[in-house]
Amino acid sequence: MRRRTPLFLCAAALAATTVLPAHAAGAADPGVTLPGMPERLSPDQKCTSFAGRPLADAPWTRHALDLDRVWQLSRGQGVTIAVVGTGVSDAPAVLQGRVRALGEAGTDCVGRGTFLAGIAAGAALPGEGFSGVAPRAEVLAVRGTGVRGEPDAARLADGISQAARAGADVIAVSAPLDGADARVRSALAAAARADALVVVPAAADSAPSGDASAPPAPAPPEQALAVVDTAPGGGRAATAPRFTRADLSAPGGALVGPGPVGDGKWTGSGSSLAAAVTAGTAALVRAYHPELSAARVRERLLRTAYPGELPALDPYGAVAGAASGPAPGPEAMADAVRLRAAQDTGAPRHTALLVAGGSAGVALVVAFLAVVVPRGRRRGWRPGRIEERTATGA
Repeated sequence: MRRRTPLFLCAAALAATTVLPAHAAGAADPGVTLPGMPERLSPDQKCTSFAGRPLADAPWTRHALDLDRVWQLSRGQGVTIAVVGTGVSDAPAVLQGRVRALGEAGTDCVGRGTFLAGIAAGAALPGEGFSGVAPRAEVLAVRGTGVRGEPDAARLADGISQAARAGADVIAVSAPLDGADARVRSALAAAARADALVVVPAAADSAPSGDASAPPAPAPPEQALAVVDTAPGGGRAATAPRFTRADLSAPGGALVGPGPVGDGKWTGSGSSLAAAVTAGTAALVRAYHPELSAARVRERLLRTAYPGELPALDPYGAVAGAASGPAPGPEAMADAVRLRAAQDTGAPRHTALLVAGGSAGVALVVAFLAVVVPRGRRRGWRPGRIEERTATGA
């Protein structure tokens, strides 16, 4: 069987060959470092009020996931993505006019929910490289944590039920769910009755106190699509939080998104971000294939994924691929791409150098191949010519 390598791995490899300073890649401020989006706030911390930092360049995921190509088919119009988390603010321009909130979920003290909503469905605006995966989808804000982001299993379960009743087509949850929890099972049953696809992170975004040996997140419910994060290089850091089971992998390292105020950008990593990317992809599929049920959309995402130890999300394949069917069995993955461990350098993971330099590297290498290779062929160049001459002693 011919190996199929995820596009985001190819893009990351290309980007690694050409890394440019942030200002050379089109960032608004030379050498800008994006602030990290918090998961929760301590009792003595004030609500997030910093506006982030300007960044005009596209995040690495836009190229790696081939989103410009996918958007020729679908941008998620007519689909509602619920974000169950800290709330969602519509203050950022990329979310203005497209957020409907349940109760007090229209305010986001932490900023994490707004960040996830932007990754899933942030609009594509003139002059900005940033865009969410499904830039024309609507957002439903649902509170699933305490005001300061405090974990609350009962709130998360209730948030899923509320989102289902409110008509969400896709539900992105900000924290792992315990499939053994009766409240979670009841909420997933409500979502199934409402034909809503629930996407959950398979692991926590960060280990308690940075302890990589902490117990893994509990096994997620089988009815939910559980997603684990991968970094730009395609793997996970050795210190990444552990997980018990996952259905799919998706980009979740060094992602860029909006904050709760202003139009600056933030960065973050974790499985909840990978779940937001996957939720946006599910919205693209539901918009392009409105006849598909939530269960069939789930099947399609799995069946069209790049095969591997964990299948890797392929947005274009999910939208444009053949009609959904059963996910491939182990025998179909004998020559699959493996989810390798990423090398952890100990350096900060979230910088504009990574985001802007990596995407600029991809653009330059692709442009080089597009210009030089055709010109060489017109002049009689053929692959392997140098090797042939060397072998003959020429």
